[in-house]
Amino acid sequence: MKKYFYQIVLLIVSLLSVSLFLYKLTSSPPCLNADEATNAYDAYSILKTGKDQYGNFLPLRFKSFGDYKLPLLTYLAIPFIKVFGLNELGIRMVNFPFVFLFPIVVYLLTKELFKKQSIGLVASFLAAFAPGLQLLGRQAHEGYMTAFFLTLSFYLFLRFIKKQNVLNFSLFIFNFSLTLFAYHSSRLWAGFFLLVFIYFLIKKKIKWEYLLGLIAVILIFALTDLTNSPSRIKNLLFFNNIGFTLKINELRAEGGSRLVYNKLTVGFAEFASEYLRYFSPEFLATSGDENYRFGFPGVSPITVLEYVFIFVGLYYLFKNKEKWRFLILFMLLFAPISGALSWAGLSITRSVFIFIPILIIASYGFANLVKKNYLLGLFFVSCFLLFSFYSWDFYLNHYPKRATVLRSWQCGYKELVSYVAENYNDFDRFYITRKNGQPYVFFLFYLNYPPGLYQQVAKLSPPDEYGFGQVESFDKFVFDLPKGEVNNSIVVGFPDDFADIEKPYLKKIKSSNETIFLIKEIK
Repeated sequence: MKKYFYQIVLLIVSLLSVSLFLYKLTSSPPCLNADEATNAYDAYSILKTGKDQYGNFLPLRFKSFGDYKLPLLTYLAIPFIKVFGLNELGIRMVNFPFVFLFPIVVYLLTKELFKKQSIGLVASFLAAFAPGLQLLGRQAHEGYMTAFFLTLSFYLFLRFIKKQNVLNFSLFIFNFSLTLFAYHSSRLWAGFFLLVFIYFLIKKKIKWEYLLGLIAVILIFALTDLTNSPSRIKNLLFFNNIGFTLKINELRAEGGSRLVYNKLTVGFAEFASEYLRYFSPEFLATSGDENYRFGFPGVSPITVLEYVFIFVGLYYLFKNKEKWRFLILFMLLFAPISGALSWAGLSITRSVFIFIPILIIASYGFANLVKKNYLLGLFFVSCFLLFSFYSWDFYLNHYPKRATVLRSWQCGYKELVSYVAENYNDFDRFYITRKNGQPYVFFLFYLNYPPGLYQQVAKLSPPDEYGFGQVESFDKFVFDLPKGEVNNSIVVGFPDDFADIEKPYLKKIKSSNETIFLIKEIK
């Protein structure tokens, strides 16, 4: 039994991670968002017809809202949609295998870095309960599995460096290929690994053939980008944002020199400021993501204790001159770059891998500070559990009841579609506001609309300034409010779409006692 102690504890940690994942999975987050719905419907469409919602056969990019999503999550969701059906549980279970395996992979990577199972076990335990990681895993988001495959890539890379043969390189390159097809931010990590391979080639620690193999994989992926231009990436870059340009023009209009105020200088200042915010206690230990789908004040991505142990761990890493200290440090410093390049504010989804080096460093600091002082260790563990309890209790029991959260998650569509389905035969047209996201995909999803039928009429408008297109109509549904008088129709809008005088007479669609939509029936 003693021989397998660490393996048994690791299995228990993974099972606890899964238990936490499954608990209230369909109630917190409180609703399905449009990205989850479109990923689910594309998986359903592939399952039924072999084509996506636009009729493209087994695509390498899913057109979706015009943002051309990478395909890994959608294809992995197919068996879960098959088993559980086209519903919330079916799509959110896509991360189930990764939730179970993530603590194991973190353990393997940490053990490979430090050659100590105890540190690996601490890191796996922290990874299993870190809200910064697990909250993303509870929704069908590509960022979580991307962080998993990236963590596994680093482990396989270290195994390859230790024993360089075709098998170890093939395992690394195959896994990293999956990472590239998981989420858009993985493109930057291709550059990271390319630089690391070049470094080891210069140091004569790897053969040039392996570098060429990595370059070949990156180029193949790049070719798929050329045939499916992802407009959403371009629109997310802060220097392509209209607000960034207006800011520079304003500074110049106020007398600022073009030499001082230009895209390069102002852009660098903006990037540096945003980049440093990712290491702040506000982001890491207090509020996290500024988008309420991925963070909220009261749900700490990591605890204050872990934040302190980052500095303790860094101290011991360099004091003990650990072999891989610089690799770990560069992993940490590189992780926020994707988020810092975006105008969309602090983002866990684009920087989620930052928690892996953080938890590894914190675990190393904990192990070195505590050593055999079990009372001190027990004190720190008790503090960690207390801080974690408050975050998870807030997330599971309070977060899904907040009005701002319900609106951020695009709640109300499930109830709305249920109402529409009941009244479908009694009206000629249903006019639905499109102020909040992509309403059409919720109708496809909740109606289990036949993909073969929708593919015949699917049409997306050109991308707007945010990189998204719109579906204007299908079947009886028009996703816009009517411009004039309509007969035998239903008009669905938000409360501010109607005059106060008529609101008391309109039907309400609520989510958790919060009025989301108002419905006007016109005979």
